[in-house]
Amino acid sequence: MQPRLKQFCRTLAIGGVLVSSLAALTASEAQQAHSAKLVTVDRALLPSQAQVQTWIDQKDSFGPAYTAGPGWQKFMGLLHGELKRLGLVNISDFRFPYTRWYTTEFPDKSGWSLTSDGAPVEVAAYGTQSGMTGPQGVTAPMILYDLTLPVAQRPALSALKGKIVVVKQQPFATFGTPTRAPLGVSAPSAMPAYCGNPPGCTPPETGEGLPSPQWGTPGPVMSYKDYEYRSDPETFPTPLFEKIPLSVESSFRNRDQFGQIRDVITNVLMPSGAAAAVTVMDMSPLASAGTRIHATPRQFNVPLLMLDRVAGAKVLADAAAGKPAKLVLDAHEEANANAFETVATLPGRNFGTPNDQAILLATHVDGPSIVEDDGALGILAVLHYYAQIPQGDRPKSIIVFFESRHFVPGTEGSYPFDTVKLHPELFKTVTGGLALEHFGGLQFIENGNDYKASGRAATTYIWGWPNPLAVEEATRAIKDQGVPRAMNLAPARPGVHGKAQQPWLGGGFSRYLVDLGGWPGWHISGDWPSAGFQAYYPGAKARVSADVFLKQTAAAVQLANVLMVKDIVALAPAWGYLQTAVATLDDKAFLDSEHAAATRASLAKDFAAIFEQVKAARYDQAAALLPMLETHAENVLTAAESGRLRDYIEACEHWSERGFVWKASGLIRN
Repeated sequence: MQPRLKQFCRTLAIGGVLVSSLAALTASEAQQAHSAKLVTVDRALLPSQAQVQTWIDQKDSFGPAYTAGPGWQKFMGLLHGELKRLGLVNISDFRFPYTRWYTTEFPDKSGWSLTSDGAPVEVAAYGTQSGMTGPQGVTAPMILYDLTLPVAQRPALSALKGKIVVVKQQPFATFGTPTRAPLGVSAPSAMPAYCGNPPGCTPPETGEGLPSPQWGTPGPVMSYKDYEYRSDPETFPTPLFEKIPLSVESSFRNRDQFGQIRDVITNVLMPSGAAAAVTVMDMSPLASAGTRIHATPRQFNVPLLMLDRVAGAKVLADAAAGKPAKLVLDAHEEANANAFETVATLPGRNFGTPNDQAILLATHVDGPSIVEDDGALGILAVLHYYAQIPQGDRPKSIIVFFESRHFVPGTEGSYPFDTVKLHPELFKTVTGGLALEHFGGLQFIENGNDYKASGRAATTYIWGWPNPLAVEEATRAIKDQGVPRAMNLAPARPGVHGKAQQPWLGGGFSRYLVDLGGWPGWHISGDWPSAGFQAYYPGAKARVSADVFLKQTAAAVQLANVLMVKDIVALAPAWGYLQTAVATLDDKAFLDSEHAAATRASLAKDFAAIFEQVKAARYDQAAALLPMLETHAENVLTAAESGRLRDYIEACEHWSERGFVWKASGLIRN
C-alpha cells in the first residue's frame, strides 16, 4: 500500500464522516441484506396513475408557479402537505429577499393589450419583468427593429427614444445557417446595477457553468446530437445534427424564439430610452400563447409584449410605416414577497448518526407551466416509493431540495442567495443524487399554424457523467422501465457515433453534486417548450401524460436504488474523466506522434486494468496501479499533456483512498 494511502486511512474525514465513526459500524449493519425493493423496482409501490393525474390536475388548476405568486403559494402548500404525509422530517423553509413583479396571467389578458393603428391585436404574452405602463398604457409612434437585417440597416438607438419598438425576430429557418444575420448588438460599456431583485443592487454574478465539460462541438441547439443510448429510434426520423423540421418536433424552434429577445432587451431597448416594445416571434398562435422569456431577464423598464407571427404581421407593417400604437402592461410589484426554498429529509437507517449518508433529490418549483416546474411532482412520486419501505431497510436518507430561483430575474447565476452554499450543514451527508425536471410531457409539432400533440412522448434526457458504470446504469433504467423516446447522454465524452453528444440543457440542479464533492448521479429531464413550457391553461389533459410520468418515475427510482445499494465510489465521475482524457488524447499530445494510436491504446489498457480493480472494490490495488499510469504518461506524452492527465489521476487516487476506507468500514460490499 502507498504511504499516502496509509496516512489517509488513519486521519482523513471523508464526506463529513470520520473514519473512526465508520469503523464503529456493527457487523450486522455492514452485512444487512438489501430489501428486494431496492434491487428491482416494485411498480406496486409507485403512486397510481390516478394519483399522478390528480397531482397534475391540481398543479394545472393553480396556474403558473412564479416565485411568491398565488399559484406558487398553492403549489408549495401541496408539496409541504405531501412531504409531511410521506414522513419527511426537518422540513425547513429558507426565505430570501424578493420583490415580486406580476400582472394578470393567461387566459386573463386584462392586464396587457395592444392597439396598432387603431385596431386591437391579439397578444400572445407579456414580457416578464419589463416595467409597467399602468392601466392607461403608453401611446407612441412605432418603429421597426428588424433582426433579419444587418445591424447597419437597422435604426440607430437614438431613433428608438420615446417610440414603441417593434422587434422582428429572426425565423427558425435561418437558425444555424449563413443566412441568419448576426445579432450585431454590443453590450453597453457600463452595465447598470442589478436592481429590483434582490431588493439591494449588486453587480451580476457569473454562473458556475454546466455540471460537466462538453466534448466536441455540437453546434447550434437546433437538432439531436450523438448519445450513449436512444430508445425508440424510429421516433427520431431526422438525422443527427440536422435541423429538426417543425412537423417532426417544435421544441428546438421554440427555444430559439423564447430566448432571442434577451440581448435586444439589454443592449438595445434599455439603453435607447424606448417607451415600450413588442417582439414578433416566428411561432404559430397556440405555440406562442403564454410565452416566457428564458432565461428570465433582470427587471427592465421597457414594457414589452410578445406576439405570434399571425397577429404580428399587421404590427410589423404598421411599424414599418411609423403608425401609432397603444400598449398596455398594467403590472405591479409586491415588496418583501414571501419567497423561500425548502429542504426536507426522508430518514434512512443511520439518520441522525455520524454514519448517515444521503441521496439528494433536487429540482426547481417555480415556473410557468405544468411541465416546466413539475419536477417536484416527480420527486413526490419517488418519495412515495421509498416511504413504503421501512426506515430500517433504507440504507441512506433522502434529502429533498426545492429551489425557487430558476425563474427569478437574472436567473440563479445572478442571484446572491444559494441555500446549498449558505447552509452546507444540510447537505454534508450527500453522496450522490438525482435532478428531476419536466416529467410527463408530450411532444408537439407544427404544420403551418396548426400546433398540436404528435401522439408521442416528449424526449426524455438522462444526462450524466462519463463513468462507464454510470452510463450502463442509465441505459439499463431506460430499457427496464420502458421510458419512451429517451436519450442517455454523457456530454463530456464522444457518443456512440464518435461525435459530440447532446449538450446539457440546463443542469443547475445536477451542478450541486459537483460542488458538494463530485458525487455520482443523473439529471432526468423531459423536454419542455413543446409540451407546456408556456403558461397556457388548462393544459394537463392535452400536454401531460400520467403514463409517461410514471415510466420516468420508475427510471428515477431504479437509479436512486443504484445510489442506495451499489458502490458509489466506483460510480464516481472521476474515473470517467480519466478514461475519457486518455481515449481522446490528440496525436500531437504524444512525443512520438507517428505511433500515437498504439501508445494511446496502451494507456487505455492501463486504465482498463485499474478500473477492473475498482469494479471489484479492490481499491488498494487501484491505488497501487495509478502511479504506474502516471509514469507511463510522463514517458510518452508532452509535458503539458502528462500534467493534464496527472490532475485526473490524482482525483482518482483520492477516490481510491475513499473506497479503501469505506470498504474497510463496511460501507462497500462486493
